[in-house]
Amino acid sequence: MTWQKQLSIELLVISGIGLILGLLGPFGTYAMPSAMRLAYWVTFILIGYVIFRPISFVALWLNGATAVPFWIAMAIALLVASFPLSMMIGFMINGFRWQGPMLGDGFALLYIQVGGIGLGIFLLMRILFPREQPAAHHQSVDARQENAVPKPSLFNRLPRGFPDAILALGVEDHYVRVHAVDRSEMLLMRLGDAIRELEGVEGVQVHRSWWVATRAVASAKRQGRNWRLLLTNGLAIPVARNRVATLKEIGWIK
Repeated sequence: MTWQKQLSIELLVISGIGLILGLLGPFGTYAMPSAMRLAYWVTFILIGYVIFRPISFVALWLNGATAVPFWIAMAIALLVASFPLSMMIGFMINGFRWQGPMLGDGFALLYIQVGGIGLGIFLLMRILFPREQPAAHHQSVDARQENAVPKPSLFNRLPRGFPDAILALGVEDHYVRVHAVDRSEMLLMRLGDAIRELEGVEGVQVHRSWWVATRAVASAKRQGRNWRLLLTNGLAIPVARNRVATLKEIGWIK
């Protein structure tokens, strides 16, 4: 999706949220005339979008450039963005005066309410755009990735910086351990689901508890009636007897 299309969809969704809030009339605005109330909420929701969007870019940069987790970075952005918007709404509700309940004792509640609405909008946007990039960076990212092969969806579950070359998947209790050359991570999921999320990576399930990538196999070793695959990272993976014939056909076992 181009950044222009995403921006158009975001503005449409934001305007729709403003209309819904205008119909509901929260924060004591229901007493306003209907047309004024609708205009009021659509305007403030759009202003909130203009405030939050640039701050969200900074949060995404913070997440990418430091060890600050994504959700903490976005929570900070939400707290920061809610403050000026709460000030503006309080100023409006107070009759365009800086003195009044919404900028006095009632400001804390107003701030919480504005933050709650902002959180709801943010979660909705995450559902609509689960892999969104900052709009300001879309063109450069698209240019870099135009000819790139997208990573399998399993990488969405792995920590940032996990090696691109996954060598094997192994079951440990209710978890799947993802093995790379010098690193591994545990994921709470089934092996079958993990294999499906590695679509595009060549490999074979060699045991009920193991999947191995084609590029990871260094050699095979027989121990009595059993076989083990030796991987490039030193792992020795058991081969189920009913998989031996298949592995011989593809040349993993000779």
